Amino acid sequence: MLKRSCLAAGLFLAVLTQPVSAQVAGYHFTYADLQKIFVQNNQYFVLDDEGFIDPTLNHLHFTSIDTTTGAFTGSLWAPTLLPPIPQQTVPVSGTITIYSDISDLGLSAGFGNSYAISFSWTLNGICQGQQAFYDGAIVFRGYQGAKMRGNLAGTITSYYSACGIGILPYSPQPVSGILTK
Repeated sequence: MLKRSCLAAGLFLAVLTQPVSAQVAGYHFTYADLQKIFVQNNQYFVLDDEGFIDPTLNHLHFTSIDTTTGAFTGSLWAPTLLPPIPQQTVPVSGTITIYSDISDLGLSAGFGNSYAISFSWTLNGICQGQQAFYDGAIVFRGYQGAKMRGNLAGTITSYYSACGIGILPYSPQPVSGILTK
């Protein structure tokens, strides 16, 4: 019994004295990498607020990404903002901005780049309209087979106008989602 206790204590101390890696594996994607993930591989964001809203709505698809500036075009399927609009595909345009974790000295912080995203859309109907602006960030979580996993989170500032009402702000509204294919 004493022998087993000493063995267990030795194993416990060995585990405690092992160095723990604080390094977080980050990604250093370029705009060309993002173009491959979002456009060529047809991955898109389902903006379902972590499952709190209908996942068949609010799909952000990318049509093109400029590999030098990060400017993109795409579409949003059935945006669900207040007040509700008919389900339709809405063209969006925006920018993904890459913030490098490489310092002026050429050193990496080890966390990978940061990816900000902003986009907007405008709907003009008969006697009503909607204009919305999204600002947020993307976090990449790693590949699962050929599919990149990731999340998007931010806020939407939106405005609704209708005949006889004028412009009403409905904002800010938090919106988040999951990268899928």
